[in-house]
Amino acid sequence: MKTIRIIPILFFSILAALVVSCSDDVVVDNDQEVYFEIHYTNQAWGNQFKGFLIDKQGQVRTYDKPASWNDIELTQTLSKEQMEANAAQTTVSSTKIGSADLVQYMELAGKITGENLSKPVNGGADLGLTRFYSYTYDAGKKTYSHTLLRQTGNVIIHNQDANAKEVADWLTKVMDEVY
Repeated sequence: MKTIRIIPILFFSILAALVVSCSDDVVVDNDQEVYFEIHYTNQAWGNQFKGFLIDKQGQVRTYDKPASWNDIELTQTLSKEQMEANAAQTTVSSTKIGSADLVQYMELAGKITGENLSKPVNGGADLGLTRFYSYTYDAGKKTYSHTLLRQTGNVIIHNQDANAKEVADWLTKVMDEVY
């Protein structure tokens, strides 16, 4: 009779342990640490430079005027060490990307066929620039290259690839959560 009572208790204990151990953590099995970045710059009202990275765990890592940022706009690629140095200057925010969303947008970013950019259009004055990027990692060279998805502010530019538009729209929603 004791065995009959123990079996359901054992079954539900194991089931509870399995449910508790499940999580929404993303495990990406490659060397790429950072997948997306949004950054804002403006010198009209003092020097402003802030933004965030999204890493392979779905963590949104914010920065605000970091001391020695390796700016992707100044070069074609960043080395793995430069990206790690950037990530070390960030703060993990309370916003975290769920695994399903992260995987979905990582896959869409991987399908972007380059930078088919619209002609720059004047967006106004003293607005600064907000740039949306996706990153691709070359494991052989240990470098990150970027794809501009969208730029807003003083000068508006859109990547006309449908996947770039979808990723940029999603990043806009993430930005609204962060700021």
